[in-house]
Amino acid sequence: MVVSLLVFDMDDTLFLERSYVESGFRAVSDMLAVDHQYPAFFERAWREFVSGRRGDIFNAVLQGSAERLPSDIVELCVSRYRSHEPNIELLADAHDFLVACRPLVGTGLITDGPRKSQRAKVRSLNLDALIERVVVTDEHGEGDWAKPAPAAYESLQDWFGVRGGECVYFGDNPRKDFISPRKLGWRTVRVRRPGGLHESLETPDDAEFEVPNLTRESLAMIDCLGFVADEMKCAH
Repeated sequence: MVVSLLVFDMDDTLFLERSYVESGFRAVSDMLAVDHQYPAFFERAWREFVSGRRGDIFNAVLQGSAERLPSDIVELCVSRYRSHEPNIELLADAHDFLVACRPLVGTGLITDGPRKSQRAKVRSLNLDALIERVVVTDEHGEGDWAKPAPAAYESLQDWFGVRGGECVYFGDNPRKDFISPRKLGWRTVRVRRPGGLHESLETPDDAEFEVPNLTRESLAMIDCLGFVADEMKCAH
């Protein structure tokens, strides 16, 4: 198999999404303390997140103080969370893999989520300098392009001028990441990172391969990626 294109998910594939959540909660906490004299939001929100709560953390933390906060405080918190410039970094193995890939093969990225927050992540991670083509699905109409819809994957095939059998996709969420690329004939790799939000998720739609990270040792176990593993070995 000739590999011409490697495509990546971003959150929990190239960096840990929990680091973005932490960064966002700190930005919201600063806003609440300065604008509304509401202290200790971060500690309470982070405790809820670590306990496994999802989707309504702002409501849960702020509900006891609703009488002294603006009626739209949750909307203000969500806006601040999504618009802040995050303090996040690529995981070291992801950075080294992307650097090794650039001279060898085409590289793309597909990421779901609000366009403003996803573009902020791309900037903070410097992905425009490391990946040739970045697709934020929300910029194309979330219903038509968001995973597991095939549009984003097909757009990268067309942009790079390659066939499905030449493509490999890396993601972390088997509920949506691998369905379309497998139908298009791509090879698929699940990056099941310790600490990832979907680390324990099991579905029938999982990837062909699974690795715990993107180190040279992990990549060497995937038959079609030996050429990148060899490049990483030479670089070290």
